[in-house]
Amino acid sequence: MPSSSAAPRAADTPGPHGGVELREDVPLKLSAGGGGGAGGVRGTGARCCGDGPRLIPAAFAALSACITLALVTQIYCGDYEVVPHGSVASSAAACSRAGTDALKAGGRALDAALAAALCLAVVAPHRTSLDASGSLLYWEYRESRTQQPSLYEWGAASVEGAEEGAPAGERAPRLVAALAHLHARLGVLPWPRLLAPAIQLASEGFPVSEGLSTVAADSYPAGTNSTAPELALYLRSLLSNTSSELAAAWNSSALVREMTPARAGAGGWRMVAGGAGAGAALRALTAALQPPPASPDDAQLRVVSALQREALAAGADGVAPSGVATGLAAVDRRDTYVALVTGVSVPFGSGPATSAGWRRDAPAAPLDLAPALLLDAHVCGSRFVVGAESTAALAQAGAALAAGGAAAGVERARVAVLAGGALALEAAREPPAPLPPALPPLPLRNASLPYAAVNLVLQRGDALTSHADSRGGGLASRF
Repeated sequence: MPSSSAAPRAADTPGPHGGVELREDVPLKLSAGGGGGAGGVRGTGARCCGDGPRLIPAAFAALSACITLALVTQIYCGDYEVVPHGSVASSAAACSRAGTDALKAGGRALDAALAAALCLAVVAPHRTSLDASGSLLYWEYRESRTQQPSLYEWGAASVEGAEEGAPAGERAPRLVAALAHLHARLGVLPWPRLLAPAIQLASEGFPVSEGLSTVAADSYPAGTNSTAPELALYLRSLLSNTSSELAAAWNSSALVREMTPARAGAGGWRMVAGGAGAGAALRALTAALQPPPASPDDAQLRVVSALQREALAAGADGVAPSGVATGLAAVDRRDTYVALVTGVSVPFGSGPATSAGWRRDAPAAPLDLAPALLLDAHVCGSRFVVGAESTAALAQAGAALAAGGAAAGVERARVAVLAGGALALEAAREPPAPLPPALPPLPLRNASLPYAAVNLVLQRGDALTSHADSRGGGLASRF
């Protein structure tokens, strides 16, 4: 006679209608032997968890992949107002846009700087030209462990100053020859793509800036558009050759000097600079930042004092860098930094205009061109890429940048330090106070137009900001 009490079923034994009992002692993972036969649990309903709880980690993996894809898409294709991919700051809005258009087309920071520099030679003839001398700092920051900044100079950008190559009556314009050489080595976009913005502005016209009108009101009335048809025709003649072919034909390798930039460190900052006044600028910055200044005013006072002492030591007969210039800064999405300053000995150049529409320049002394990199030594610290148009402007703005911020450092009033140590103040701007006393006392003078501007791009971590100095009348552009 069967027992009145039934034997207990195993935990993994199917219940009525093939169901599995759900009790606290039923494991989530079934044994290997529990899934066979008609009464097993290998049916459709249990297959997802037949060998363990795989659905949950699979779902998390899929979600992580989707989030990663969305972030990468935002970084490379998203709104640049949220995630800037690159930036160019120059003394002309049209030229800054020409630079960022080159970045949008897949170009690198060098391509952007070249397009902007050629554009400036058209719209700012009082500061630069196709025959301008130049100083360019180039650094691929992501390769900083193995690659240091490079400096390229041509014309009268450095103390050596003497240019090699064809005689003045036969040579190509300096700026174009130098940029062709640099593009052949480091550029990515096609050469005609970089010439296009300058050609368009020269042929279709560009608005006359306030600075240009102030220097030459008769030739460039304020509020008008100006064209340069001869210049446009000359630039078009360069479209049929590659930059490599032009550089070889012009012997550009003899024109461009690759040099080691000046370097210094002070107060947690590393500084790299080019141009004839690089040493003086870095010495002044070192004096301003070590020991740390109490305020931007304190930093600027130290800079002016240091520059004035050097000028007094050189005496009235000392050869100081001079001329007029325009500076720009460019950074691309691969963290390549380019600071480029080009200039001429006097507004519009010292020589006569050629039949091709560009004016020759023959500097008798080194030009005051001041590209620089200012690097906060802290991890993910501030990195300023600076195109400064004079040594004094670089040193004063750089000290204020390190002690304050981008806009305050660029826009504050500055003092020009003249040969012999005299100081010159900018009209319509309150001078920094107090000014350092000169020994012997020297009279204050008015700075001459155009005032030296400082244009920069700031990278802090992965964030990009930029500022174009109002003295130059430009506007920075981001992509």
